[in-house]
Amino acid sequence: MRWSIQRQLLVPMLLVIVLVSTLSSGVSAWVGSRWARREESDRLSRVVATLSDANFPLQESVLQKLAGLSGAEFVVWDAQQQAQAATLPLDVDVRDRLKAVPETGPLSDLSSNPLVEIQGRSFLTAKVPLRRTAARPLSLLVLYPEDRWWTATRGAVLPPLIAGGATALVALVLTAWWSQRFTRPIARLSQQSESIASGDFQPMPLPTRDDELRDLTLSINRMVEQLRRYEQQVRRNERLKTLGQLGAGLAHQLRNWLTGAGMALQVHARECPLGEHAESTEMALRQLGLMESYLQRFLTLGAGRDEAMRPVERCELSLTQLVEDVLSLLRPRSRHIGIELQWTPPPSPMTMLGDHDELQELLMNLLFNGFDAATPCEGTSLAAWVRVEASDLPPNRIRLRVLDSGPGPSAAIVNQLFEPFVTDKPEGTGLGLAVAKQIAESHSGTVRWSRVGLATCFEVELPRGLCSTSPAQPEISTGTGEPPAPRIYGQT
Repeated sequence: MRWSIQRQLLVPMLLVIVLVSTLSSGVSAWVGSRWARREESDRLSRVVATLSDANFPLQESVLQKLAGLSGAEFVVWDAQQQAQAATLPLDVDVRDRLKAVPETGPLSDLSSNPLVEIQGRSFLTAKVPLRRTAARPLSLLVLYPEDRWWTATRGAVLPPLIAGGATALVALVLTAWWSQRFTRPIARLSQQSESIASGDFQPMPLPTRDDELRDLTLSINRMVEQLRRYEQQVRRNERLKTLGQLGAGLAHQLRNWLTGAGMALQVHARECPLGEHAESTEMALRQLGLMESYLQRFLTLGAGRDEAMRPVERCELSLTQLVEDVLSLLRPRSRHIGIELQWTPPPSPMTMLGDHDELQELLMNLLFNGFDAATPCEGTSLAAWVRVEASDLPPNRIRLRVLDSGPGPSAAIVNQLFEPFVTDKPEGTGLGLAVAKQIAESHSGTVRWSRVGLATCFEVELPRGLCSTSPAQPEISTGTGEPPAPRIYGQT
C-alpha cells in the first residue's frame, strides 16, 4: 500500500490533535459536570439549612415557595413517620415508598442517593434531620427530579465537548489544507522529473517562499540546464560522427580528383607557358591546395577528433606576409562580388608563433564570413567593405581584427556562434567560425566577436613571436613620416 507524504504528515498530526482535543474536552466536561452537581447540591443544602434554622412553622405554603426556587419537592416528617407538610400529593403507596428512604445526613452529591419513582417521574432523594426541639424532632425529605439533575449536568458537559469537536474539525480542515500546500510543490517536482526523463528540459518556476523546496527547485533547474547542454553536445557529436562517416568515402574521391586537377594544371603550365599571365595558373594551384586542406580539416572535425589538443608545429611567421598571402587569394572574389577589401599594414614588423597553413585558414574563414555578411552602409553611397587590422597587445600578444559592414549575427545564435553547424545564412554550413575558433585555441589564442559602431568585428588574439619590433621602427615609410595608408582591393 502506498503511504504518501501527505498521509505521513496528515495522519500523525490529526491523531495528536484529536487526542489532545478529546482529553481536554473530556477533562473539561468531567470538571463541569462535577461543578454542576456540586452547585445543585450546595443550593439544596442552603435551602435545607434555611428550613432547619427557621423559627416559623414549616407549612405547605413555605415549602411551595422554596420548591419554586430550588426546583425540588419537599416532605416534612415527624418522629412517627407522619407527613406534616408536602409539596406534592401523597397517596398510601407513595407514603410507604418515601418512608423507606433512609436518613442520609447532610447533602453532598445527590447522584449517589436512592432513586424513587412517583407518578412516572424519577426523583433523587435525601432525608436530612432538621434542628428542632427535642420534643418534636423533624426530618426533611428532599426529592430532586432526575431529569432536572441530568439537564444541569448536560448543560455543564456539552459546551466543552462541542468546543473540543469544533476545534478538532477546524484542525482537520487546516491540517489537510496545509498538507496539500506542502505536498503540491512536491507533486510538481515529481511531474517535472517525469518530464525531464521524457526529454522535456524546461525549467520550473521558482516558489515564492525561500525554503528547502525552493533550493530543490533551483537544483533541478540547474540539472535541467546541464542536461540541455549535454543533449545539445551529444546531438552535435552524433552529427559530427555521422558527417565523418558519410564523408570518408567522398573525401577519398575528392582527393583523387583534386590531385588529378592539380597535376593537369602543372602539366599545362609546363607545356603551355603563359608568360605574364602565369599568375592565374599559380593562383588556381594554390586554391586547389587550400581546397584539399579545408577538406582534410572538415573531415577531421567530422570524425570528432579534438584538434585543439593536437600539438602545433610552431615557427616564426610574419603577420604582414600572412595577411598579404591571404588577400592575394581573395582579391579576385572581392572584386567579383563588389566588396571593398581594406588592409592597413602595421607600422612595424610583427611576427607570431604558429602553423602557416592553419593560421592562413583561420584568417580566410573570418574573411569569407565577412564577405557573406557585408552589406552597403545604410543611408550612404558607400559600398560594402571588409577591413583587416593588426595591433600589439602588451606584453606578448598580437591582436588581429576582421571587420565588416554587415548587421551582425541574429540574436538567436549569438550565444552559439562558434559552435559547429550553427548559422543564420541560408546557404551556410556553420563550420567556418567553428574551425577558426579551433585553430585559435590550438595556437593558445582566442577569438571573439563584438559590434564596433556600425561594424561587426571578429577579434583574434595570438602569441607574439620573438622577432617583433617596437612600433617606433616603421616597416613601411611614406616619405612623410606618417603611417602608411590602408590598401584597398576590389573597390567597385
